[in-house]
Amino acid sequence: MKIIDEYLNSLYTNDKSKEIKELKEELKEHLVTSTNEFIAKGYSEEDAQFQAINQFDDGTEMLKDLHKALNESKKDNEKLNKKFINIFRNFFIISLIVGLATMVYGKELLDKLEYIQYSLRGEIYESGIDKRIDKPETYKKQIENILKDKDFKYVRYLEITPDSDKKPVYRYNDNSNQTQSIAIRGTDIGSLNKNGKRGSFEVGIDYRPVLRIGNFSNGVFYVGIISLITYIVLLVRYKIKFKKTLIYKKL
Repeated sequence: MKIIDEYLNSLYTNDKSKEIKELKEELKEHLVTSTNEFIAKGYSEEDAQFQAINQFDDGTEMLKDLHKALNESKKDNEKLNKKFINIFRNFFIISLIVGLATMVYGKELLDKLEYIQYSLRGEIYESGIDKRIDKPETYKKQIENILKDKDFKYVRYLEITPDSDKKPVYRYNDNSNQTQSIAIRGTDIGSLNKNGKRGSFEVGIDYRPVLRIGNFSNGVFYVGIISLITYIVLLVRYKIKFKKTLIYKKL
């Protein structure tokens, strides 16, 4: 029915949304039914279509209210989609900040653990232990006190050896039974002895804090990447699907 189609095409010309298309389909069904009723009363098909349209125009205000409701619903939908998209953007920003902070802290902790052997050598040297390295009974208490310092809280064991040809004369173990994630570090102690050799120590450092930070940092990294990808995909989808449909024209 050409007249009805032309009438419907004149409605909401700038709104191509799915909701408006469905609304027009329902209106067409209503107008066709009304046209057939007028034809049954003796009107020509053309006059019957005009009568159906004129009769329907009495409900124009209702149609305007319906379109206004659809308009407001779409605006609410737009706000909801923006909030949903911004959630992933915020996740990415938070992940980036937390990730960078974790990396900085992890680097500082790694440097601290790597420096333990040199700090310990300095403490041993200042205590004069290197001069009586063959007499562990004279410095056992000193070593225990040194290792109580917070700077050495990650030390799990310590062995002191007079020279490379001898066995360790002193052993310390914190009894944690920690055998995994231990980094072994060692360095010389003091000056050369009469045999042209010098004492040394070997220290076991617990690297679990660094590994935990690394795992946490990796988790934050993956959350950030997933959030960024999701944000971009939703943003592009929103721009394509929603932004073009937010143009409304009142009757």
